Amino acid sequence: DQHTGLVEGERDSATGRFLVFGETPAARIATASDLESKSMMTPYQHIGHLKFTSDNNFRLPKGRMNLMLGYQRNQRREFGDPAAPAVPGLYFDLHTASYSVQYHSPTSKSNWATSTGVNGMFQQNFNRGTEVLIPEYRQFDIGLFLYTRKTYKKYSFNGGLRADLRRLNSDELKEAGSTRFRAINKNYSNLSGSLGVSYEVNESLTLKLNLARGFRAPNIAELSSNGAHEGTNRYEYGQEDLSSETSMQADAGVELNTMHVSFSGALFYNNIQHYIFYRKLLSQAGGDSVVPVNGENNIAYLFDQSAAALYGLELGLDLHPHPLDWLHLESDFSYVRGKFYSAVEGDRDLPFMPAARWNTELRTDFREAGKRLRNLYLRLQVQHVFAQNAVFSGYDTETATPGYTILNMGAGIEVIQKRSTLFSLHVAIENLTDLAYQHHLSRLKYTAVNNITGRQGVFNAGRNFSVKVNVPLNWKLK
Repeated sequence: DQHTGLVEGERDSATGRFLVFGETPAARIATASDLESKSMMTPYQHIGHLKFTSDNNFRLPKGRMNLMLGYQRNQRREFGDPAAPAVPGLYFDLHTASYSVQYHSPTSKSNWATSTGVNGMFQQNFNRGTEVLIPEYRQFDIGLFLYTRKTYKKYSFNGGLRADLRRLNSDELKEAGSTRFRAINKNYSNLSGSLGVSYEVNESLTLKLNLARGFRAPNIAELSSNGAHEGTNRYEYGQEDLSSETSMQADAGVELNTMHVSFSGALFYNNIQHYIFYRKLLSQAGGDSVVPVNGENNIAYLFDQSAAALYGLELGLDLHPHPLDWLHLESDFSYVRGKFYSAVEGDRDLPFMPAARWNTELRTDFREAGKRLRNLYLRLQVQHVFAQNAVFSGYDTETATPGYTILNMGAGIEVIQKRSTLFSLHVAIENLTDLAYQHHLSRLKYTAVNNITGRQGVFNAGRNFSVKVNVPLNWKLK
């Protein structure tokens, strides 16, 4: 049962401060009390999520079987009208029933182990609000798979094959005599597969190589969106004729584990056909296409697709010098780049690609910290996000984002009695220096301009202090 505020980013032109709507007068400057309050102001979301899962593991004379059955109901309400703050505009009532049956054979004398099974879901959405973004729909997914692996001396081979089918049916909706949503009846099917090998050079060093083919069917939002989305500050349009994404990927990796050092590295290249992305729509005059909804102007975006490639690398390093087992220095780096094979509106960079990131953490762990204390840890973390200048400028879809460095700290400890944990205490400070920054993938980056600073959009959270207490509750059934 979650209540989440949504920021629109509208500002007063004279002071650059945030505005509050829906009162008398129609708009006023937000006060410090407004900004610090925990009460919800429009727009906001109320999300109720109910989930039941039965997850079972059965031992068989030969092998074992997993059976999972689940049901979820997600009720997402968006309240965006200050004149009627208790009436939801968008209200998605999503029901999902999921299933999975898997059989795992025992490892044979020749070191073969195989798993096979079927899984999928049935999903149905109802629109119960005064506004609609996507049509009501029903979706059925089923997938059959076979996975096997074999070890031979220093080699380990694995491979799998999967066949998927999706049936999607949506309802027609007419408003004021015109068609808002057309009825859709779509079937998507495809094959996925992978083949990999790892080679253990010695007890410390392992090399890996994988080849894979995958696919992803377009979802209902990409096919049929036609409405304002408060959570993204956009008016979104789908395209009914989108095809499934299909991909071919190759990746290679190395893992090194010694007494003092652990290192991992991986490279990947993914060739994607019919890559689905969204972009801005331009007006006939050449500027942004704007759709007015309830007195607010929303910039229009369209889901589109084109052939593309994703490639990048991931590196990880962990220094744990012996005998200083309580000391860890961990560092990881990730980088991904996306390119269209053919330029779209004169640009080949894929939109909304994350910037390269380098995280480093110095951590101390003490298992024994006193007679009634254990698992004491202290951590200092530095997150550096590089500038993202490889942006999709076509249709003025996105802008570059400068880099930034964030400092985080944390500590924790367990309080015990007779070797059992009474409770654990954790404290953390995020963004210790209260740095003003924007994440490149933030949708709030494109809200209103602050006329005083000249900066556009809402920035990410500043300094944040948190305290968490975990109290374990244990019962023994006799």
